[in-house]
Amino acid sequence: MSLEPQYNPQHFETKIYEFWESQNAFKPSGGKRDAFSMAVPPPNANGNLHLGHGLTLAIEDIMCRHHRLKGDSVLFVPGADHAGFETWVVYEKQLAAQGKSRFDFSREELYQQIWDYVAQNKENYRAQFRQLGASVDWDNYTFTLDPKVVKQAHATFKKLWQDKLIYRDERLVNYCTQHRTGFADIEVAYDTVKTPLYYIKYGPFTLATTRPETKFGDTGVAVHPDDTRYQEWIGKTITVEGVNGPFEVRVVADEMVDPEFGTGVVKITPAHSFDDWEVAQRHNLQPVQVINHDGTMNHHAGP
Repeated sequence: MSLEPQYNPQHFETKIYEFWESQNAFKPSGGKRDAFSMAVPPPNANGNLHLGHGLTLAIEDIMCRHHRLKGDSVLFVPGADHAGFETWVVYEKQLAAQGKSRFDFSREELYQQIWDYVAQNKENYRAQFRQLGASVDWDNYTFTLDPKVVKQAHATFKKLWQDKLIYRDERLVNYCTQHRTGFADIEVAYDTVKTPLYYIKYGPFTLATTRPETKFGDTGVAVHPDDTRYQEWIGKTITVEGVNGPFEVRVVADEMVDPEFGTGVVKITPAHSFDDWEVAQRHNLQPVQVINHDGTMNHHAGP
């Protein structure tokens, strides 16, 4: 008998996996046996599986096969995640490589393109799961936009609202002017940079700021409540010169202010600073948005 010079996994493993499936080897055995269930963390349906997916899947597969050897009834659930904004980013990069933008298409056209893209990646995942030999129950394959999943997610969200655990209100978000959508805080990486400190005349005060360009959206001035230099101004309204003419802001006392930094006076721009937003919420200062969704300045920044 002659042996092939090297092992060809495609020649053997595909047939072995097909045999396993034909024998329902990955179905829960039921009965009175101990049950063990596990769901594969659904990979984002916007590309191929990577080494991290392979490692996780291998470890989980070992656990499930171990429980089968013990005689347990095992349910190993495969699936895929639509991945929401992450998939949008990946797909938009492909459009950009073609010299196109998502704004070149209607909402309906773009949604269908993304849906087809995700559907193709889901099928790729199925093939790659099989190539890895994952002992999953394909009859329980779950996609995060399956009707049953959407229905349960909606019911859960509705209950949270009914129980007053969630609410709708205004708050600052990490907004991307290129994609024209918001990012979750966990998706944002911050850099620490050194920038100049500018001293500007602000009504009766001189204040120090690294962001003089946000003056158009200022609605308050803050000082530390124990700073004796500015006690007489707390609670008063001052007039400040702006590009659209004089405007008024209120002076508030807040412990957020470091009296040793700069002049101890801080201008408050609620719509464009997370710290300022918190101060504004405590002192009922209204936000003024001065940047449009496309990144340009609006009428508050001048004619």
